[in-house]
Amino acid sequence: MSAGLPTVIRRYRPGEEDRIWDVYATTTRESNGRDYHPDLIERWAPRNKDRNVWQSRIREKNPFVAVVGEAIVGMAEIDRSGAIDYFYVLPRLQGCGVGSALMAAVQEEARRTGVSTLVADVSVTAKGFFEAMGFTVTETRENVILGHPAPNFAMTKALDAL
Repeated sequence: MSAGLPTVIRRYRPGEEDRIWDVYATTTRESNGRDYHPDLIERWAPRNKDRNVWQSRIREKNPFVAVVGEAIVGMAEIDRSGAIDYFYVLPRLQGCGVGSALMAAVQEEARRTGVSTLVADVSVTAKGFFEAMGFTVTETRENVILGHPAPNFAMTKALDAL
């Protein structure tokens, strides 16, 4: 796929929780699965996920979604403090501008609400993308989860005022 897909970024709509789960689970299993042990992937995106817990989370977080055509292909969360939690783009569309469009929406929302610095805990898999978006590593964490290495990075980005 080429860069610059016609992508619409908007807030999620009730009833889309399962479609967003599919983006999260597919990306976790395929993309993060290259960098983390299968036991960790199963913990993060279990095949028997409690859908009620997931639906409650999505309703509370009110993520942005990226839509190409009729398909939800990405999602991103930001809270009032400027913390980005979940940020996922389907593997087949990574590098096509979807993540950049989501990040632009997240940054616009942060500026709109008076946030001057974004923070994120970033996987090995997503580190390069976040660096390309102007984030810098403030801490490298050598976590061990379920007996397996699970490194990640605390990253920040200062935002310019509107």
